[in-house]
Amino acid sequence: MFQSLLHMVEHTVNAHPYRDALKVRRAGLYLGITYRQLWETIRRLTHGMAAIGLQPGDRIAIFSGNRPEWPITDFAIMALRAISVPLHTNATDQQLKYILNDARVRAVFVENRRQAKRFLEFQNAVPSLEFVIPFDLPKPTSSIPHAYRDLNSLGEKHRKKNPDFFRKNLAAIQPRDMCSIVYTSGTSGEPKGVMLHHLGFLTDIINSEAILKLETERTFLSVLPLSHLYERLAGHWVPFYRGATVAYAESLQTLLKNMQEVQPNFILGVPRLFEKIMGHIQRQARNQNPLIRKLFFTALEDRLQWLESGKPPYKYSFKSKLLDTLVFRPIRQRFGGNIELLISGGAPLSAHVLRFYQAIGLELLEGYGMTETHLVIALTPRFGARAGSCGKPIPGIEVTTADDGEILVRGDTVMLGYYNKPDLTREVIDTEGWFHTGDVGTFDDAGYLYITDRKKNIIVTSGGKNIAPAPIENALKQSPYIEEVYITGHGKKYLAALIVPDYELLRVWLRENGITPPEDNRTLVTHPRVQELIQAEIKRLTREFASYEKIKKFALLEKPFSVEQGELTPSLKIRRNVVEERYREIINGLYQDEENMPSGK
Repeated sequence: MFQSLLHMVEHTVNAHPYRDALKVRRAGLYLGITYRQLWETIRRLTHGMAAIGLQPGDRIAIFSGNRPEWPITDFAIMALRAISVPLHTNATDQQLKYILNDARVRAVFVENRRQAKRFLEFQNAVPSLEFVIPFDLPKPTSSIPHAYRDLNSLGEKHRKKNPDFFRKNLAAIQPRDMCSIVYTSGTSGEPKGVMLHHLGFLTDIINSEAILKLETERTFLSVLPLSHLYERLAGHWVPFYRGATVAYAESLQTLLKNMQEVQPNFILGVPRLFEKIMGHIQRQARNQNPLIRKLFFTALEDRLQWLESGKPPYKYSFKSKLLDTLVFRPIRQRFGGNIELLISGGAPLSAHVLRFYQAIGLELLEGYGMTETHLVIALTPRFGARAGSCGKPIPGIEVTTADDGEILVRGDTVMLGYYNKPDLTREVIDTEGWFHTGDVGTFDDAGYLYITDRKKNIIVTSGGKNIAPAPIENALKQSPYIEEVYITGHGKKYLAALIVPDYELLRVWLRENGITPPEDNRTLVTHPRVQELIQAEIKRLTREFASYEKIKKFALLEKPFSVEQGELTPSLKIRRNVVEERYREIINGLYQDEENMPSGK
């Protein structure tokens, strides 16, 4: 085991100095930064921060989109023995002020002058904030006395005067030293600062990679925000551990183009990303001429039936292989042609999404983790995906379930605690060292873990039935016409649902049925034929559920849930309390006739 994350990176630098650590698209081309260049820049920036008076123990935040400066700054903060505090770029002013004050942040690195101005306006409300340092500012100004570029030049001067500073700092790091405070976005309540340490991260990185079995000559395409621990650890530090390359996608809108340019081997995403790509592929197929459309869906159905039969993929029939050549190989080429593995995390992956990617010949694995456990708790083995499961616990930690089904974790990956919240820490880490995840799950005979739902999400109807909404929501999202689902019904006689439909696909369906679709979403979602279609989809997809788990009423929303409106976390999980409150009037309307409904016992 390495002494710290910095020692892990240094080991890779020594082993692969001229390999590209990072690639970024600038002026129309992907340009590489070698591991040696990465290390030298980390060293300069560490000296530069010391030169302006930043010290070990200081909390230093990063507020930026994905770019090379992000991980460089992150590592430099840790090399200074300061504490890195990632900030979500879509956080509100109120959330940012809360985190900056709670962590007593002394400096924040931002992307540009506009972001710098935003944080400078916070300084009266955040007494601890002394430095706002932009990446893109060419030179300091009167209001912004330090920028990333001049910190690097200051670092060179500081290094000449203090040649042993960097090495001594690294030697002083202890494995259990806190190196980062990551604030959970939270599906309810105020953010909580999770105190994390080098040993926890290293344990997670090394034991996760042992399952993934990476090779050096591999490329990861970075899609998710680095402010999320999933991308930071699994999308950056794991490839850095093996000397692989991380290339940055410009945006979700340019993802297909960037995949062609980078030709990645690995892409990490949340289920929503893989659902959107799947939906895009299926919509394009539906918009083709009848012959091509029939060929695609015939090939898909053939492959799904083969997978359902339990036969191994490498023994596909001649017909299946022929259809693969004609239909699925061109689709795989759109991913760049070199994809070895897609990895989903951050939320449960629907079984039908997994089966779709298996059908088109792409391996999609699922992981499960939490910020409080330095990320990964369980991970699917290569070529071992099981529908509905997030895999097996990684080596080096203990995972079990309590009497009520709650998943418990113990080992070096458990957090130090919640910053400034000792009472809350004691609530989730018991006297025997078990961290109580708040998730409910079960293990099968082979040791695969299946997540049922969050404990706090369990709906108890007025008839006394305990219902986990996630399995029902995931079942409904198998419909191509349903994008997102929120099920409600706590204390009520029956379940109801708020549904975000695929607006464009509904319009396609109406046209196919000889109906001119309305242009505005409000008229679209109230169209009688659309209501009938969604009702039929609900009935079809919940056929196997118990009567008390059936959706009695639903409402189609005219706009999707969003991070900006606070309805989704940055990892695209529904903030259930926000949705419940924001759509209270619509939900109440779904229960107007409740008194006349049976209790569902």
